Amino acid sequence: MILYVCVCNAVTERDINNAIAHGATSMKALNKVLGVGSQCGACAKCTKECLAKATHKNVDSFANVFPINKQEAA
Repeated sequence: MILYVCVCNAVTERDINNAIAHGATSMKALNKVLGVGSQCGACAKCTKECLAKATHKNVDSFANVFPINKQEAA
């Protein structure tokens, strides 16, 4: 099933997730790459939710990583 987030620019949730995976980290970046939020703005809330969800996933993937002091590494 394809979920259209931005009907004005035919942007899907998959398109947004791909843009985030390739470095888009803000609503402004997603707007520049995909055009979301540039017409009627109805997609802004859903786009921000997709961005927050993707950012949360990225944070969770590093939840078990801890910094090592130089002294511990030596």
